[in-house]
Amino acid sequence: MNNFDGNAEGNRLEEPLRASKPVRSHDQADALDRWIMGIDIGGTKTLMLLSSEKPGSEVRERKIPTSAAEQPDAFFKWLFDEVSKFCRDSGIEIGLVAGIGMGFPGVILNDEGILRSAPVFQWAEEDIRPVIATYFEGEIYLDNDVNMAAMGEFYRGAAQGHRHCVMVTVGTGIGSALILNGQLYSGQDGAAGEIGHFIVGDEGIDHQYKASSDTFGAFELNTSGTGITQHARRYFTDGPGNTHSLLHSLADGDISQIEARHVFKAAEAGDAAALEILALPLQYMARGLANIVALLNPSIIVVGGGVAASNPDYYLNELRSRLSRYTALAIEIVVAELGNTAGAFGALAAIRLRLQQR
Repeated sequence: MNNFDGNAEGNRLEEPLRASKPVRSHDQADALDRWIMGIDIGGTKTLMLLSSEKPGSEVRERKIPTSAAEQPDAFFKWLFDEVSKFCRDSGIEIGLVAGIGMGFPGVILNDEGILRSAPVFQWAEEDIRPVIATYFEGEIYLDNDVNMAAMGEFYRGAAQGHRHCVMVTVGTGIGSALILNGQLYSGQDGAAGEIGHFIVGDEGIDHQYKASSDTFGAFELNTSGTGITQHARRYFTDGPGNTHSLLHSLADGDISQIEARHVFKAAEAGDAAALEILALPLQYMARGLANIVALLNPSIIVVGGGVAASNPDYYLNELRSRLSRYTALAIEIVVAELGNTAGAFGALAAIRLRLQQR
């Protein structure tokens, strides 16, 4: 999420987070011998991609379980032990890795090097760059996972050829990233794209609702996979749901096992309960996308995440139909192409671009 004009506010590509130790100089290794790495750090899995700095080179992949830690030092020791092992197994000296891009599930404050709003990493709000510098002396680029996924789709996936695009991820939670004039846009505090806090109607807001950075927003509570799942279960425990619904059989008769993917499958089959459950989430999502289109006028919205992936044709067709009521502006809505690899490919693209700009 970068600023258009190259000023310091929110501009990650122009003002990257980097290790405090001197980076490896360009004359220490021929450009063809230099390597880069993109790392997508998830709550349960971490994906690493290793490639030559030269564009179009072969990409090597390694996926491992994430070892979350209570302190940054313990986490980065584990991470760079795994980076070293990946390099050794690939027959590459880690000293030839010129830069690493990393995507985190949280908000990175660009100027301070602080990771916040990251449920998996409840660290003190302190600069993590000096910690990284104790394990890696090359260039680093840090950003949140949705921004990195948008970069991946922009350079390698569904948003190729679009200078103005928005990526929206609909999964356990809700996230988005903005690429405007070909650059990521982050906003004042690195939180641009936090659409989980959109307000698109009063139906889903409790009268005691109050926005907080430590809680989910009203939009996320109603449109995310988690929100749809909870709404579906309440529909049967506290609402009009009955055993005649296809949802009941999809969950093997156990209401507590209903998931968002079951709701979409049943709705596609015309199940009345599923259609009623999805009415508000789909209405809210279409309104949210309409607001994005009206404000930013992107040429494409790329929808990713587990909810879209579970039934992309049905989900996107329903959104397109509703969105056409709310905006007359031309907009293409497509499903993400790179799946779970988008964040790592985005991190790889971001660090390659950073090194090219040096």
